Amino acid sequence: MAGFRRPEIPREQLVLWKHQLDDAIPVDHPVRDFDYLLRSEAFAETFGACERQYVLAEGKPPYHPRDLAGLYLYGMMNGIRSSRQLEAACWNRLDVIWLMSGQRPDHSTIAPFVRRHKKTLRSVFRDVLQVGIRAGVITLSHVSVDGTKAEADAGKGTVRSQAQIASELSRLDAAIARLEAEWSTQERRESTLFGSEVPWRPEGCGTDRQRLARMKAKQGRLSRALASIARRSAESVDRRGTRAICSTTDPDSRVMPDKEGKSKPNYNPQAAVDAERGMIVASEVTDAPDDTSQLTPMVDRVAENCGQLPEEVSADSGYATGPAIAALEQNGVRGYLPESGQRSESPSPDTPAARAVSATQRGETLSEAAWSALPKDGKGRITKAAFRYDGGADVYRCPMGQMLPFVRSSRDVKKWGVAIRRQYGESPACRTCVRASMCCANAKKGRTVNHDQYEGHRRRMRARMSSAAGRSRYRLRRETVEPRFGVIKRVLGVRRFLRRGLSEVRTEWLLACLAVNVGVLLKHWQEVRPML
Repeated sequence: MAGFRRPEIPREQLVLWKHQLDDAIPVDHPVRDFDYLLRSEAFAETFGACERQYVLAEGKPPYHPRDLAGLYLYGMMNGIRSSRQLEAACWNRLDVIWLMSGQRPDHSTIAPFVRRHKKTLRSVFRDVLQVGIRAGVITLSHVSVDGTKAEADAGKGTVRSQAQIASELSRLDAAIARLEAEWSTQERRESTLFGSEVPWRPEGCGTDRQRLARMKAKQGRLSRALASIARRSAESVDRRGTRAICSTTDPDSRVMPDKEGKSKPNYNPQAAVDAERGMIVASEVTDAPDDTSQLTPMVDRVAENCGQLPEEVSADSGYATGPAIAALEQNGVRGYLPESGQRSESPSPDTPAARAVSATQRGETLSEAAWSALPKDGKGRITKAAFRYDGGADVYRCPMGQMLPFVRSSRDVKKWGVAIRRQYGESPACRTCVRASMCCANAKKGRTVNHDQYEGHRRRMRARMSSAAGRSRYRLRRETVEPRFGVIKRVLGVRRFLRRGLSEVRTEWLLACLAVNVGVLLKHWQEVRPML
């Protein structure tokens, strides 16, 4: 045995070779296709407009915006997210060195790029979608919408109550006033000593200036925290359920439970995913704890990004509000949403409960087994699904065939708006009905059933979701939006945002969605390249 392998060239050996950066990257490496994509005509207009924002007549030449955008995007695709990590990659990753053509911007140059060019990145997102549409990777035949929770760049220990924030802000205001008054007194004393007027500089000097800057930055965060608490309290329908707390590090974030049930400062990122190849056609981030009012804005954003509305949209029951379902119908979009307040997976029409409900809707007489199978609420009483609405007579009919006439109307404030509620019931037949115990809370008062102005839209949605075809279309969510959240969190590592403030977080989420989309284009490169 000759022993272990020895280096062919010792480190101390002088060598002479020709160096060509292009030889360091294989011809089939994905970074070559990525670079070809960004330099194609599809993005020429966007980067051309970005170039015109620079003043090139004087000073050191800046890095080209395409290079920095490519660095951010390629880094996101490979789980490299921070500006310091990107700076390090420009020195020690051959694919990044090749992409940047050997340029090595530092982190203080990389970090401000996203803040300065948010509009450019949104335009790049739309350009990528247009490439996908031309290549047939996006069809908009079906789009799934969903939301998730992602941590804010703020710890749980930064959360304070409204009273605590107000008290801390009051003390900080007084400290800033004392410091500025002290500087003003010193400036007047100096002007008297030297016999000339010295302009007052409230920012102070040296360490005092830095101290005041930190105090004013904290003052601004505390003021924004109080404003966030006031806004959320005003938006809340149930004031008792609103907690007057906020993070003092990132006031735009909101304390809300995540998928594990842990409450901490979070954001609620949204995504709309095309079912053809899984490209994300719209993204958004909100501080709302639920998805109640997010469906219509997301569908509108799909139309804005892609130039047309999707043919179908699916979402879970959290999105199924009356206005959202009505808006889909008005825009000619077929919706697939389970009824609000019920589990997301629509039950099969072959279950005993579904067959019993169908029998009541057809006006058939129920057997004992069908009565037992009717869906019931937590108190053991049959639900509204067992009652049939007669639109011609404007009455409800119970499973026993009795008529529940219109009684009264009222207005009810919901999270999604004002519900104009119509109440039916108080039938005298309830007093002598043999099924009253499993239907009425009080047989003397009779059973009541309510619906609002969106009941017709919900009824049509309910019928669509009860069909086998409807359930099949709804199940596309498992193959579209849910896996995309897995890729963003697991592969890209975006479980916690690195930036603070809603505007900055939206841009960071957009970059993550953009990275997913570019990955899809590169995966189907044979179809995409001819379209560039």
